Amino acid sequence: MDFEKIKQEKFSFVYLTTKTCNVCKILQPKLRKLANEFDDATFHKIYLEEFPEATGDFMAFAVPTFVVYVEGREVLRTARHISIDNVREKLSRLYGML
Repeated sequence: MDFEKIKQEKFSFVYLTTKTCNVCKILQPKLRKLANEFDDATFHKIYLEEFPEATGDFMAFAVPTFVVYVEGREVLRTARHISIDNVREKLSRLYGML
């Protein structure tokens, strides 16, 4: 998987998880739905068991880790305890500036 290409997309949502994370299984569909609210957004779910190098590349030391990139620049990062409403609010403000 080309992580640098993912980071360079126009509006890239990256969700880093493991297959055994039960909280992740609940949050992932909510974040995917959130990504659908934004034009040009892409959603990438990366299982750290399948791509262990993603841990270092994305600096994901807790699961879930959710990172948003805009054309190569990290603009939002949250991990472990993720508030969908908080993320939506931050992304809406950011998207309005794009």
